[in-house]
Amino acid sequence: MKAVEAFGQLCLTAVFLWSGLSKIRDIHEFRRHLAVTIPGLLRFSGVLAAAVPAAELCIASLILLCPLRWIGFAAAMLLLFAFTAYLLSLIWSRSEASCGCVGASGTPTSGAHVVRNVFLLATCATTWWATAHSASPGLSHYAIIAAPATVVGITLLYLGELSSLFRTTHVK
Repeated sequence: MKAVEAFGQLCLTAVFLWSGLSKIRDIHEFRRHLAVTIPGLLRFSGVLAAAVPAAELCIASLILLCPLRWIGFAAAMLLLFAFTAYLLSLIWSRSEASCGCVGASGTPTSGAHVVRNVFLLATCATTWWATAHSASPGLSHYAIIAAPATVVGITLLYLGELSSLFRTTHVK
C-alpha cells in the first residue's frame, strides 16, 4: 500500500508541477490560448492564465504535505474534472485547438488527452484512498519510486503528442 501511495503522490506531483511551470514559462502564450479557446472568458483570460498554474503548483505541494494532502487530492480531483470538461468541449467545438496542458502546443486535442485525464483521476482517487487507510510511506519508498513516478507522470502529460506520432495522416 505504501508503494501505491508514494507512486501516486509523486506521479501527481510531477504532473501538476511540470504542467504549472510549463504554463508559467510562456504565460503570454497560455493567456492567448485561453482567450482563443474560451471566448466567453476573454476579459478574465489574464486572471485565469495566472490562476491555473498557481493552482497546479499549490496542488503539487499539498499532495506531499501529510496533514494537508486530503485538500491537495480534493483540489486535484476538482481541477482534473474541470480540465476534462474543457478537453471535451475543445474536441466537440474546436477540433484543431491544442489542449494547453503544458502551455500552447501544435497538437490538436484528441481522445488521448481525455484518456490521460481519466487515468490521472483514477490515480488521484486510488492514492487518496490509500493515504486515508495507511501510514505515510517512509523516505525509502519515495526514494525508490521517485524516478519511475516522475517519468510516468511527465509521459502522461505528453500522451496526446506521443499518440499523434502513430496517427496516419492523409496526403491530399
